[in-house]
Amino acid sequence: MVSVTAIIQARMGSTRFPGKSLRPIAGLPLLEHIIIRLKQVPEIDLILLAIPDKESETPLVEFARRLRIPVFQGSEEDVLSRFIKAGESVQTEQVVRICGDDPLIDMPLLSSLIQAHLSDRADYTVPLEPVPLGSSGEIIRLEALQKIGKLAEGSIYREHVTTWFHDHPSSFRIKRVNAPDYLKDRSFRLTVDTEQDFHLMDELFKNLPHSPVSPLNLQAAIEYLDAHPETTSLNIDIPQRNWRKENL
Repeated sequence: MVSVTAIIQARMGSTRFPGKSLRPIAGLPLLEHIIIRLKQVPEIDLILLAIPDKESETPLVEFARRLRIPVFQGSEEDVLSRFIKAGESVQTEQVVRICGDDPLIDMPLLSSLIQAHLSDRADYTVPLEPVPLGSSGEIIRLEALQKIGKLAEGSIYREHVTTWFHDHPSSFRIKRVNAPDYLKDRSFRLTVDTEQDFHLMDELFKNLPHSPVSPLNLQAAIEYLDAHPETTSLNIDIPQRNWRKENL
């Protein structure tokens, strides 16, 4: 049994940007940048890729095999079920939910979230303040996720794994952790959901130092964006999808 498993949610068939998971940034697939960063978080015992059980996902299976990352394949639409079964497949106690769109997850923030989650014996742990989209993850006790899996009905809860916590906060032990000052209340889009997002990320990786053993520093990226509004403007007008309205 492993205590903490980072589960990366990804698929090849993104509606807004198909194939982005393997789109190269600075010579490496987007997903590989995420894995490199997660390997720098000492509290994570295992990294697992959770993808749809479809033939179209074969490139992701082959990618994971090359990096020796375990893969779990499950429902494409019922992502909650996919996460639960993925966690069960490795008998983990805690899940770090990671979006496969986010190659600049903040490693110090993720470490502090996991530490607080474990010490507080929380069911669900997230940052206290708003942080840039794509810079954080969510920490979830697998038993709490299994409980939700038995209760949750409707696409809002099955497609969006942690929504039940936000709609039923009194039923769980929820921990909120202070984010580093350089992330607090910053509105940059650091996720890759569109071509414009990719161009911004490409600019950051071209202009800031990084390597597989020393990933790009997110504080340095924030400072670069502050100093280069022309880069920030590349995706500033991209609306974040309101999945709640889409699922009504």
